Amino acid sequence: MTNGVVAATTAAATLGPLTLVLARHRMRTMWQPRPAETAALTAAIGVAVALAVHGSRPAAVLLPLVLLGPAAAVVDAYEGRLPDLLTGPLLGATLLTAAVSGPDGVRGIAVAAVVTVLAALATVMVTDALGWGDVKLIPTLAIVLGHQGALLAGLVAVVLLVGVTAAVVSVQDRRAIVPYGPALVFGTIGAAGL
Repeated sequence: MTNGVVAATTAAATLGPLTLVLARHRMRTMWQPRPAETAALTAAIGVAVALAVHGSRPAAVLLPLVLLGPAAAVVDAYEGRLPDLLTGPLLGATLLTAAVSGPDGVRGIAVAAVVTVLAALATVMVTDALGWGDVKLIPTLAIVLGHQGALLAGLVAVVLLVGVTAAVVSVQDRRAIVPYGPALVFGTIGAAGL
């Protein structure tokens, strides 16, 4: 247990700032993270690494999401978009990791194909349902959740986090667009690692 805490703390201390730098370089606006944001993101990444490495179902397929997902979530939270320069490499790395992980990876890839088609259809038919950035992020999340056998848990976690995000955003501005990226990323990591 101590090794897991040390590994998670070390990863958080290195990956937290790296995530913030990566997010800043993908943003269109100038953004300087405040101390509270830095601390919160660093803690979230530490928990994510601990779940990926030492959770009840540890899996290498979670690592690309832990490394690149939080940066995409930060950009979405501040700018309302998920950059292709993060979602593309994230999907590629997750596909590669899943493909070499055996039958669980193949199952995850198959699940991702179905879920991605459904998300794209929802976006076309109900224009406010999802953004295209969310649709580009969903295959990665579906691979991870399918690989880990956590589709239902992931769906529940994401829906709950979207609800919390919507409540927080609506307090500030009722007409604001709710960014789904943070809920998608952290809900998936939590559900897949538990």
